[in-house]
Amino acid sequence: MKGAEKVWWGKVLASIVIAILTIILQLNLNIPASTLLPLGVVIYIIVSDLLSVLSAVDRRKGIRIGIFTYFILWITTWIFLYTYLTA
Repeated sequence: MKGAEKVWWGKVLASIVIAILTIILQLNLNIPASTLLPLGVVIYIIVSDLLSVLSAVDRRKGIRIGIFTYFILWITTWIFLYTYLTA
């Protein structure tokens, strides 16, 4: 698997894990969603840098790889989990 593919799949996995973390923080610690949205962005940047270094991909390219996938999957998973757990 190429470095860019590793970064992409790493972000897919990270988005699901971050969605689970986000829902735990929201439901158990009563942290509002308006606070958790910027947290997801910060975590995205950290994950992108980490995956870029580990996969030997340029940092700028690493941030652009899978950005849409990360945010859509993270928010969708977060919404589904919230709906399921609060219904």
